Amino acid sequence: MLAGLYGRFKGLGTWPFGVDEFYISRSIDYVLRGGLPQFPCGGYYTRGLLYQYLVAGTRMAGLSPELAARMISALSSLAVLPAAFLIARRIEGSLAGWLTVIMLCVSVWEIEMARFARMYAPFQAVFAWYLVYYLRFTVDKEAAALGYMAALSVLGVLFWEGGVLLGLASVLAVLLAHEHGCLKPIEWRRLALLLALTALLFLATRDLRGYAEASDSGPGGTSSAGHLQHLMQWLAPLRAHPLAACAWLLPAGFAMASWGFIASFRHRWMAAFGLGVALVAAAVHMFTLASGALVLLLLTGVMNRRDWGAGRGRYFQLSLVGFLAFWMMFEHSIVSPNEIAASLDRGAGAAPIAVQYLFGIPDVYDEVMRPWGRTMPILSLAIGLAIAFWSYRVIFAPSPQLGPIAVLLSLVLVMTLAVGMTATDRIETRYTFFLYPLLIVLSVAAILSMLRRLNAARPIPLLVAAALPLACFGATEDFQPRHVAQIDSAKINFRLDVSPAVAAHYYPRSDMRSVGEWLAANTRPGDVVITGIPNLDQYYSRFDYFYLDRDDARYDTYVCRDGHTDRWTNHPLLYTDDALAPIVASGRRVYASLYPYAEKSLQADARARGWSVTRVWTSDRDGSDVLLIAANGR
Repeated sequence: MLAGLYGRFKGLGTWPFGVDEFYISRSIDYVLRGGLPQFPCGGYYTRGLLYQYLVAGTRMAGLSPELAARMISALSSLAVLPAAFLIARRIEGSLAGWLTVIMLCVSVWEIEMARFARMYAPFQAVFAWYLVYYLRFTVDKEAAALGYMAALSVLGVLFWEGGVLLGLASVLAVLLAHEHGCLKPIEWRRLALLLALTALLFLATRDLRGYAEASDSGPGGTSSAGHLQHLMQWLAPLRAHPLAACAWLLPAGFAMASWGFIASFRHRWMAAFGLGVALVAAAVHMFTLASGALVLLLLTGVMNRRDWGAGRGRYFQLSLVGFLAFWMMFEHSIVSPNEIAASLDRGAGAAPIAVQYLFGIPDVYDEVMRPWGRTMPILSLAIGLAIAFWSYRVIFAPSPQLGPIAVLLSLVLVMTLAVGMTATDRIETRYTFFLYPLLIVLSVAAILSMLRRLNAARPIPLLVAAALPLACFGATEDFQPRHVAQIDSAKINFRLDVSPAVAAHYYPRSDMRSVGEWLAANTRPGDVVITGIPNLDQYYSRFDYFYLDRDDARYDTYVCRDGHTDRWTNHPLLYTDDALAPIVASGRRVYASLYPYAEKSLQADARARGWSVTRVWTSDRDGSDVLLIAANGR
């Protein structure tokens, strides 16, 4: 606990904001000024709304913006611990609870996210306590727990838009109350109310920033027409190879023959519905959804292993195998050589392309498995083995029952599928960070359960039972005592000795405070200062323009509705080097601080225009720099 407190609070407000931290801090500035998170150029920043107001209150007490914003996250991280203890204790006893608390205390990922001035740690705390009441409702049958779950769902959405997943989880909780695949009248009423609540939670996640219309040369948002075009491209190979596509009719025939098998569950509508979803999903090569539906039926007890041998069950199985074989053979028509070459260039190989097309909806591979696997391979493997162990125990139990493990596994499966269905421009581990305590609980409980089974004849000494889970955790990437000991150093804060993937996992930071100090000391009246990094405005607000490259993907999220103003800094926008050209031609000194990719693009444009671009200063902490741009002969 002392190590966890040290890691979470040592030097918490020392270093400047990273760019994502700045976004929400700037919105909090507007809350303090006018009471609402409203941009001066119009629109509202409603992400982490409750987090914003909590930080605003803390800042009113006199704390610096950096310390106030991170303090709420750090305290939220501590609130996770008692909830995780309660969940683990009811599964495998107090030892499992204490081991879980120890691991979460010293977990580098938990510590880093506790020091991250965003809403992910607060939402994780809400989710952890939601799980406490989730088990009370589903396993202990405490009807009053459903009210707490609904309240925590609302609280979750106010912290992070991913809180809508809690509404989905509450719907699942009611479905888990089934008797032989059917619901009682009171459960139907609860289901209707929770579906309405989930719809309201979804509406509460609407983005109210107010986007600019895309310029002729600039990137635009994804429209419904774009989605339709993507769907037509996906179906194009079937139209282009009609004879080969006819092979699809064979598994479709087996699917038709299996109708009697599905209809035999008409008095257990949940089983019939799940089987239908799996069959339709397999027909259109959505095998992740198909697999998830079938596993969920088994985990929740809606179906059991003996049901598969009934009636025409073999035709159902043949149809699934047939659809998988068809799409595997047809894949060469779907995946172009250019896509395979691009995958090889990224180091991913041709196999992930096949995985993406066969198991890409929901995209669990890209959204969950790949980001976790590339940054935490040992830990991810251990968690995967634990989930496989518990799934086997639940599905192949002599007398299946809906216990805590079955309930939690079902929830993990639904949450993972839901995250995979969520469209996002970036693939990052922080979007599934809320699941981490639950996965640690399942892993610890799995090890203790195996030890108990191996030594069923005699009790295991406490130290021996505790040593193995701790040793396993100590072998993973998430146990790094040196990292925790140096948590407030520049080396750790600016990710100077880790790979880009690991830096993204912990969240990368740049030293914009030093950039601002250099500009304040070295610029003089008449100079022009531009930046493409918005958090510079926290430490140097006297720059003149915000710069975006013509192909910058940030156009939608950075540009106000007027098309001429950066929403985060409220500065005039320079969009492309064409807008920069008259400023450079004026002969004034032009300083720029840009992201490396934007700097590289500007260097190429400068060479084409005959400008000179000189790096006049570089931070010795993280490599942030300042450029001097001049026309030839100036």
